[in-house]
Amino acid sequence: MSIVNIIEDTNPSEKRLQDLFRRQSTEKLTLIFTTRDDLNKNPALRKELFRRYSVPEYTWTKVCNRLQGYFGSEDIFSSEPNDPTIVSHVTWFHFELKYPYPPPSKAKEGAGVKNVLQHGNNPAGYDWYKIGIITSWTAPDQHTIIFFDAKDSPAHSIRDEIKSNCENVKNEDALGNPYWAHQFLIGPIISCYDQAVWNLRDLVKKLETGRRSGTHQVTNGIESNDEDTKESSTTFNSLHEILRHALHKTEILGVAIQTLNSICTRKKLFDDERYSGATVAKKGSHNDMSIAKRCAKKISVYLEFQLSIVRSLEARAKANEARIRSEIELAFSTVAQRDSRVQAEIGQAARDDSYTMVKIAAVTMLFLPPSFVSAIFSTSFFSFSPPDGDKVSKDFWVFWAISIPLTVIVFVGLYPGRRGLSFRRHIASAAHHKTPAQSRTILPI
Repeated sequence: MSIVNIIEDTNPSEKRLQDLFRRQSTEKLTLIFTTRDDLNKNPALRKELFRRYSVPEYTWTKVCNRLQGYFGSEDIFSSEPNDPTIVSHVTWFHFELKYPYPPPSKAKEGAGVKNVLQHGNNPAGYDWYKIGIITSWTAPDQHTIIFFDAKDSPAHSIRDEIKSNCENVKNEDALGNPYWAHQFLIGPIISCYDQAVWNLRDLVKKLETGRRSGTHQVTNGIESNDEDTKESSTTFNSLHEILRHALHKTEILGVAIQTLNSICTRKKLFDDERYSGATVAKKGSHNDMSIAKRCAKKISVYLEFQLSIVRSLEARAKANEARIRSEIELAFSTVAQRDSRVQAEIGQAARDDSYTMVKIAAVTMLFLPPSFVSAIFSTSFFSFSPPDGDKVSKDFWVFWAISIPLTVIVFVGLYPGRRGLSFRRHIASAAHHKTPAQSRTILPI
């Protein structure tokens, strides 16, 4: 009897799934790879697939398709009356992955990296991938796995790894546990999560390295020309784009942990029910049950190990988020400091201009009173013509007697120890702070 049957890249027109439905499966493991697009093109085939393996149609709705992860399961009991034996156990779960492309220096040619958008020196290219899996276990040890993945995605590496894991399956005691397949399915998915997290970490590290080496457009490249300002703007966009990736990554890994927790919890419930004392006594074979319990415990331990890996990846994702936030804060602080320095230089230049204007005003006020007096004396109301033979009028002293005191009065009034216009300011301040008269309240008669 064949142990493994792999049906890959199912096309509805080839009717390979229909042939599988018509015959009685004898393989220990049936592995079906298909795509959401193919099943969307053939709703009748999808409904038959879900009916055969007791998968709710609700999992194919828009609500579930938008979710970043979920897990569900169902026990199928014997049709015999008063027989609580579980003859089949079905699980369905979903993971979503955001895959940011690595920096250009680490992106390999021909690695399937397409449409990489660039912002400055930092890539902003990414893709979302949905990974859906259905497992069906039929007592005593038959497994069927249906794998949905997007085309042209990292999920194809998952497909290759799952095929490699399942092609060497042997007829072992662990096949009697419905969650035997999950340990092989979750591992490759974790590898994709790991790659996505470290791609994001490489983007963050590139920014940090650029800051230390002096090539960071924000913290090291802003001067006064328009080209540097343009590079700074694109770098700020890249910083916020990477932060958006980091936030999504933390959220996705949190949902993945919840999904794996649900798988571990459901497996524990199944094992507790199946390997309880009453069930073991009813089965009669204590030796077989002891072996089955050891296999179930081994699977549980491995699933818990995989869960701990995802928790560690979540910690790394949170660290990436904190690091990029730190870079953004540093960039903004650096720009703010440089803006403050520029504003200080502008203020110093304004003060220098003010000192110059003060000097000009002082010279103006020095000559303004004499000019005013000479303009008054030059009118026809006064006559200071010198006598015949004299070049200077004997009343010339009157000009100085009026001009000098008037000049002193102007300087004293406007420059009393940097309190220019002090009298006007005092009057204005007194008027502003004048206590208003208490308003009278007129009581009605």
